[in-house]
Amino acid sequence: MTPAIQINQLTKRFRRSSGYRDLVPGISARAEVHAVNGVDLSVQEGQLFGLLGPNGAGKTTLIKILCTLMLPTSGAASIFGFDVVQQEQNVKKLVGLVTCEERSFYWRLTGRQNLLFFAALYGISGSRARSRIDDLLDLMELTGDADRRFQDYSTGMKQKLAVARGLLSDPKLLFMDEPTRSLDPISARGLRKFIREEIVERQGRTVLLTTHLMGEVEELCDRLAIMDRGRIVGSGTLGELRSRFQDHSRYELEVRGLGEGGLHMLEGLPGVLGCIETLRSDRTSTLEISLADGALSGVLREIISTGGEIRACNLRESRLDDIFVHVVEGTRAQPQLAGISC
Repeated sequence: MTPAIQINQLTKRFRRSSGYRDLVPGISARAEVHAVNGVDLSVQEGQLFGLLGPNGAGKTTLIKILCTLMLPTSGAASIFGFDVVQQEQNVKKLVGLVTCEERSFYWRLTGRQNLLFFAALYGISGSRARSRIDDLLDLMELTGDADRRFQDYSTGMKQKLAVARGLLSDPKLLFMDEPTRSLDPISARGLRKFIREEIVERQGRTVLLTTHLMGEVEELCDRLAIMDRGRIVGSGTLGELRSRFQDHSRYELEVRGLGEGGLHMLEGLPGVLGCIETLRSDRTSTLEISLADGALSGVLREIISTGGEIRACNLRESRLDDIFVHVVEGTRAQPQLAGISC
């Protein structure tokens, strides 16, 4: 099956401006910034794929290239087999873009008028455009506010209209650039549910979503990639990333009768990387303990041998934000590994 997105050694360089000196030939050469630097990535049809990265990682630049809004410096990228440079018109028919930039709408026009304008840009006009817009306004629960000016919309309504605009051309692949940014928790939760249940599961579209919110990726995405300084530094399912980059295990133990000095004793055992104890009034302790591989059995034996009673032992999987920090900081600390694609 042809991937929804296939990227091979994609690169985008910009020249960094240094002011008026750039206007004088021969004074100095401007340094180049690699916004996207040798990216390899594949996204299969029907996936909800998450793209994570700090500010300036290159996520938005990558999306603009894939949407044919920007030309790459080198490398190749295709959408359902169509090259984003050589077959631009074919790609445009297949993709939609949802961005939280309010400036991309006309504030004095109504929501409906904005959609009619963008429909005309897509080559959709007449009764077909009006019918499509009515359906989308109903889907996004904006029918009652369709004839209000965009400037009077709440943040949540503006985001809904952005999603409606992204779906105007009935795209197979939808790019969503931080779609829940600035939304309150209730609105953000509703939009996440809509993305997963309506756009992906019911309509069968492929979605590539960028976000800074780790919980959003954990809740929504089938697979994800972590991007930093223009490179993909890790990719896979959350479970795959945990197995590749998690350097320790975290357990929660419920122990009765640990006794004085028990915490200090545990912290001195081989393989114990950290231990936090929460005491309860019935002489029961809750221990949050980080262990190197293979250290759990020794910890349990030591607790029992000193008279402790283990009432519960639960593995706590690493949070995505821990994995994210570990991957990004580890790559930056080892620049010789930064070019490895995952």
